Amino acid sequence: MVKVVGANFGQSVTRAAQVILNGGVIVYPTETIYGLGANALETKAVEKVFEIKARSQSNPILVLIPNLDTLDELVLEIPEVAKVLMDKFWPGPLTIVFKASPIVSTILTANSGKIGIRLSSDEFCRELLDICEIPITSTSANLSGEPNPNRVGMINRRVLNSVDLIVDAGELVSQTPSTVVDITEGEIHLIREGTIPYKNIVPRS
Repeated sequence: MVKVVGANFGQSVTRAAQVILNGGVIVYPTETIYGLGANALETKAVEKVFEIKARSQSNPILVLIPNLDTLDELVLEIPEVAKVLMDKFWPGPLTIVFKASPIVSTILTANSGKIGIRLSSDEFCRELLDICEIPITSTSANLSGEPNPNRVGMINRRVLNSVDLIVDAGELVSQTPSTVVDITEGEIHLIREGTIPYKNIVPRS
């Protein structure tokens, strides 16, 4: 286990990318909370994330993508309603649930046929994804059921001792995860209200 301080940004990003590309798991900062990052296209790496979190495999894990070209590879379709949300809220803390393409691991989707995707606005995440050029997992860096961490000191030692790298950017502004909406039926369905209030996504008439 290695701890990388946020003060050395360039080195932190490079080392984090190396770990992910080698099949490892990292703790890393996002624009919301600290997450567990791994290669979302590598089943063994995703399984490791589930194991570290002691998370039921009936609960899917969302991913961050480096660009919209990656989105095309991961989803079956991009409905018009999704395009509107993407134009307004991406990059940012809105996770959109799409119908998953066949290349997406069923463990990542929890056999739901759906995948939650976000284009992050966080500088570290953007740099990391630019280097990796693959989608990475972005589930909270906690044991399932424990509070969402906005600083490394909040993270259970069991999690910290199980990952390959920790990127410590200090205390994050938010302790609230991303808002999650499902658009697979052509309409906006709220799954989880987070950083972005639902009323800002679907204004009341």
